[in-house]
Amino acid sequence: MNTFLRVALICLVFSLFSFQLKAQSKPTLIKTKYAYTFSGEASSTTIENLTQEILNLKGVTTCKPVFKLEQNKGQIIVFVEEYTRTSEGDVLFEPTDLKKIIIKNGLLPDELITEEQPK
Repeated sequence: MNTFLRVALICLVFSLFSFQLKAQSKPTLIKTKYAYTFSGEASSTTIENLTQEILNLKGVTTCKPVFKLEQNKGQIIVFVEEYTRTSEGDVLFEPTDLKKIIIKNGLLPDELITEEQPK
Protein backbone atom coordinates (compact mmCIF):
# COMPACT_ATOMS: atom_id res chain seq x y z
CA MET A 1 0.00 0.00 0.00
CA ASN A 2 2.88 2.32 0.79
CA THR A 3 4.29 1.93 -2.74
CA PHE A 4 0.90 2.66 -4.27
CA LEU A 5 0.66 5.95 -2.34
CA ARG A 6 4.14 6.98 -3.49
CA VAL A 7 3.32 6.27 -7.13
CA ALA A 8 0.00 8.12 -6.85
CA LEU A 9 1.72 11.10 -5.23
CA ILE A 10 4.41 11.21 -7.92
CA CYS A 11 1.75 11.07 -10.67
CA LEU A 12 -0.17 13.89 -8.99
CA VAL A 13 2.95 16.08 -8.74
CA PHE A 14 3.85 15.51 -12.40
CA SER A 15 0.33 16.26 -13.60
CA LEU A 16 0.20 19.50 -11.58
CA PHE A 17 3.65 20.50 -12.85
CA SER A 18 2.73 19.87 -16.50
CA PHE A 19 -0.52 21.84 -16.06
CA GLN A 20 1.45 24.77 -14.60
CA LEU A 21 3.89 24.74 -17.54
CA LYS A 22 1.01 24.74 -20.01
CA ALA A 23 -0.66 27.68 -18.25
CA GLN A 24 2.55 29.73 -18.30
CA SER A 25 3.17 29.32 -22.03
CA LYS A 26 -0.26 30.66 -23.05
CA PRO A 27 -0.01 34.43 -23.61
CA THR A 28 -3.00 36.61 -22.77
CA LEU A 29 -3.99 39.84 -24.49
CA ILE A 30 -3.65 42.96 -22.33
CA LYS A 31 -5.22 46.30 -23.29
CA THR A 32 -3.73 49.39 -21.66
CA LYS A 33 -4.48 53.11 -21.87
CA TYR A 34 -1.61 55.58 -21.43
CA ALA A 35 -2.32 59.29 -20.99
CA TYR A 36 0.77 61.53 -21.08
CA THR A 37 0.45 65.26 -20.41
CA PHE A 38 2.99 67.65 -21.88
CA SER A 39 3.64 71.36 -22.31
CA GLY A 40 5.44 73.63 -24.74
CA GLU A 41 4.86 75.49 -27.96
CA ALA A 42 3.67 73.20 -30.72
CA SER A 43 2.25 73.64 -34.19
CA SER A 44 -0.29 71.35 -35.79
CA THR A 45 2.59 69.82 -37.79
CA THR A 46 4.46 69.01 -34.57
CA ILE A 47 1.37 67.32 -33.12
CA GLU A 48 0.85 65.35 -36.34
CA ASN A 49 4.50 64.19 -36.31
CA LEU A 50 4.20 63.24 -32.64
CA THR A 51 1.05 61.23 -33.34
CA GLN A 52 2.56 59.44 -36.33
CA GLU A 53 5.72 58.47 -34.43
CA ILE A 54 3.65 57.08 -31.56
CA LEU A 55 1.43 55.10 -33.96
CA ASN A 56 4.59 53.42 -35.28
CA LEU A 57 5.44 52.00 -31.84
CA LYS A 58 4.89 48.28 -31.28
CA GLY A 59 1.42 47.44 -29.96
CA VAL A 60 -0.11 50.91 -30.36
CA THR A 61 -3.62 50.70 -31.80
CA THR A 62 -4.89 54.25 -31.25
CA CYS A 63 -3.28 57.62 -30.56
CA LYS A 64 -5.39 60.68 -29.78
CA PRO A 65 -3.68 64.05 -29.24
CA VAL A 66 -5.40 66.90 -27.39
CA PHE A 67 -3.61 70.28 -27.45
CA LYS A 68 -4.71 73.70 -26.19
CA LEU A 69 -2.80 76.39 -28.08
CA GLU A 70 -3.71 79.21 -25.69
CA GLN A 71 -2.26 77.31 -22.70
CA ASN A 72 0.59 75.53 -24.53
CA LYS A 73 -0.47 72.30 -22.83
CA GLY A 74 -1.66 69.02 -24.17
CA GLN A 75 -2.23 65.37 -23.60
CA ILE A 76 -1.61 62.36 -25.77
CA ILE A 77 -3.86 59.35 -25.17
CA VAL A 78 -2.47 56.04 -26.41
CA PHE A 79 -4.17 52.64 -26.45
CA VAL A 80 -1.92 49.58 -26.57
CA GLU A 81 -2.84 45.95 -27.16
CA GLU A 82 -0.17 43.33 -26.56
CA TYR A 83 0.29 39.81 -25.31
CA THR A 84 1.99 39.04 -22.02
CA ARG A 85 5.69 38.27 -22.16
CA THR A 86 6.40 34.59 -22.77
CA SER A 87 10.17 34.80 -23.22
CA GLU A 88 12.99 37.23 -22.60
CA GLY A 89 13.27 37.95 -26.33
CA ASP A 90 9.74 39.38 -26.62
CA VAL A 91 9.63 43.03 -27.70
CA LEU A 92 6.84 44.86 -25.89
CA PHE A 93 5.58 48.45 -25.74
CA GLU A 94 7.74 50.67 -23.51
CA PRO A 95 6.10 53.78 -21.97
CA THR A 96 9.52 55.46 -21.89
CA ASP A 97 9.34 55.61 -25.69
CA LEU A 98 6.41 58.03 -25.33
CA LYS A 99 8.57 60.36 -23.24
CA LYS A 100 11.43 60.16 -25.75
CA ILE A 101 9.11 61.06 -28.64
CA ILE A 102 7.60 63.99 -26.73
CA ILE A 103 11.08 65.36 -25.95
CA LYS A 104 12.25 64.73 -29.52
CA ASN A 105 9.43 66.97 -30.77
CA GLY A 106 10.54 69.86 -28.54
CA LEU A 107 7.91 69.42 -25.83
CA LEU A 108 8.21 68.88 -22.07
CA PRO A 109 6.64 65.68 -20.71
CA ASP A 110 4.70 66.08 -17.46
CA GLU A 111 2.68 63.18 -16.05
CA LEU A 112 2.03 59.65 -17.27
CA ILE A 113 -1.17 57.88 -16.22
CA THR A 114 -1.50 54.16 -16.94
CA GLU A 115 -4.82 52.33 -16.83
CA GLU A 116 -5.42 48.69 -17.72
CA GLN A 117 -8.58 48.32 -19.78
CA PRO A 118 -11.20 45.60 -19.22
CA LYS A 119 -10.97 42.63 -21.55
